[in-house]
Amino acid sequence: MPNQEWLTAREVAEHFQVSPSTVYRWAAANPDMRVKRLGPSGRTVRIHRSELERDHTTEAAAAV
Repeated sequence: MPNQEWLTAREVAEHFQVSPSTVYRWAAANPDMRVKRLGPSGRTVRIHRSELERDHTTEAAAAV
């Protein structure tokens, strides 16, 4: 993964070994997650590299 500040949902998904859909759910469910929404619809997202430091898997389990 190149050293870039903002990552695609696919890149984050590969890091956590989850599907990109899961990353989109995390972004929608967590207002504290550093996310940029792009385009007129806001459907395209970029996730800040610092989110790789957080354990989203336990956050998702706690939300269920």
